[in-house]
Amino acid sequence: MHDLPPVDQESPAAETLGKKVLELDPERGYVKASYFAGENFVNRGGRIYGGFLAAMLDGLCGHAVRSTTSTPTPQVTLELKTSFLGRADQGTLIGEGWVRHRGKSIAFAEAELRREDGELVARASATFKLGRPSHPAG
Repeated sequence: MHDLPPVDQESPAAETLGKKVLELDPERGYVKASYFAGENFVNRGGRIYGGFLAAMLDGLCGHAVRSTTSTPTPQVTLELKTSFLGRADQGTLIGEGWVRHRGKSIAFAEAELRREDGELVARASATFKLGRPSHPAG
């Protein structure tokens, strides 16, 4: 089995999306982050491709769930429902994610993504399967 990275380490996918954590509250299971959507994220219509927005929302939900534990715990998205509500252009997007409920093996989270002017672009709800926490060898 592979060792999991520390809970505060970002994934290569998050780095590709230009993620920067702005606020983290593990007690509430809350994260606020910015993303940079560059020209390589644009679809043929000149807007940010919805798949990138969904990936950002999935990452926000997952980070919110991950923040609620100090021990690296495997988790996988079982379901992600995404609603695209506004126009997303190149530039910075601000996202917030929060945990709705966390049990022993399942967690539910939600997230929203906004343009810098505050206009809502997309929102999502996600269900995560939680694995067993990994304990450092020692």
